[in-house]
Amino acid sequence: MLSNGEQKIFIWIDFSPETEVAILHGVQVALILDKEICLIYQATTEGIKFEEAESRIIGLTVPLLPSLGSARIHTFVTIHPLDTILTELAEEFDALLLVAPKTRSKELLPKLPHSGFPFLFVSAKKHPNESYQKIAVPVGYMKKSKDLALWSSYFARHNGAKVSLIQAMETFEEDKRTVLRNLFSIERLFKNFRFPYEIIECHTSSWKIQKKALEHTLSFQNGLLIISFSYQSSLFDRFFGTNDAFVLDHSEELSVMCINSQRDLYTFCG
Repeated sequence: MLSNGEQKIFIWIDFSPETEVAILHGVQVALILDKEICLIYQATTEGIKFEEAESRIIGLTVPLLPSLGSARIHTFVTIHPLDTILTELAEEFDALLLVAPKTRSKELLPKLPHSGFPFLFVSAKKHPNESYQKIAVPVGYMKKSKDLALWSSYFARHNGAKVSLIQAMETFEEDKRTVLRNLFSIERLFKNFRFPYEIIECHTSSWKIQKKALEHTLSFQNGLLIISFSYQSSLFDRFFGTNDAFVLDHSEELSVMCINSQRDLYTFCG
């Protein structure tokens, strides 16, 4: 039975082969951040019926009991549309993060503007035991760079991870100053904690820094790339590979977190 009051990592279930690895990643993140988990399934007229879905999703929780305990595992089957579900998860059930297979990104990513919490897309081929030790964050002149860095600090503080700040290089002086102000603010946050981080200067503008961060993170063995959601993806963005869909399509075995920085996020407690 789903209850509120404690922050939860929600895991998108579709009973596909990718579901198992998504659950493993969700559990790994929950253990890192010391949060509860909830397996969620959206019942549709074309899919598995409501009652059968409830039974099957409860069955998926059984192997998780030794790791988390029954009090920290929840299930949620709903027939509501996705926009409504995202509102419910945040406002009623204390969602902190939604974990989903990358195979569901084309369905879920366009709905991120309705969400006050990030989406974490994971690979179906990578077991997460050694994941989330290396994190890359693009830092440009956009204010949202700070949101990405804040989330990276959660993993770094609780998992001993190293954060790579991929710094953009701008031509115009005001843009340069804005990048440096963002970087200064992020470093001031990081220095409150004891985790390793590095700054990697790139000869790349803020416009292309997300793609550059992807290229850097692909060198990680078990990496996490944190990016912001692009609201207006143009033809040029798609052509030059600077939009979210390109990053996800070319992220190979990386986990990719997409953050909606156009609205206030529900923040991490603890």
